Amino acid sequence: MSMRIFKNILVGALALLGLLAGEVFAQATSATVAVSAVVPKACRFYSGPASMTISHGGVQIDPTSGSNATGSTTLNYRCTNTVLPRFDIDASGTYASPKNATVSLAGLAVPANTVAASITVTATGGAGSGLGAGNDKTATIDGLITPANFSGAAPDTYSKDVTIGIEAIP
Repeated sequence: MSMRIFKNILVGALALLGLLAGEVFAQATSATVAVSAVVPKACRFYSGPASMTISHGGVQIDPTSGSNATGSTTLNYRCTNTVLPRFDIDASGTYASPKNATVSLAGLAVPANTVAASITVTATGGAGSGLGAGNDKTATIDGLITPANFSGAAPDTYSKDVTIGIEAIP
């Protein structure tokens, strides 16, 4: 190989090395990072468990009464800011506000007696103002047993654990 060809190859290699070195030193001193965050629509209960006694103003139903036996309790909830809740009763799969369902209260006697109770859950707190502390809203759970459902009922203690679900309106 002649000296001239060798010099040309050497000069070309050094030039290429210089370009690569320049590439390393030409890197930026800053970069752009795309940052994002998503706050989802969400509602959660922040109280419970609760209890409710359906009666005629006390702890019992008067079977001779011609008026409805009623009861009420509340649960605290929070929803993402501006979001409204919907409720479900005993995983019926349909959320609404207010939500109504009829549940069967079972007696303790054997064989078990039952009494039908109407349960309604209503959001009384309005739209959410955030999931942080101090942003509680109130869900009111009302129970009602009509005279037609209790007037012929056997003496017993009737009960059921009713599951209330909550979701944000999509």
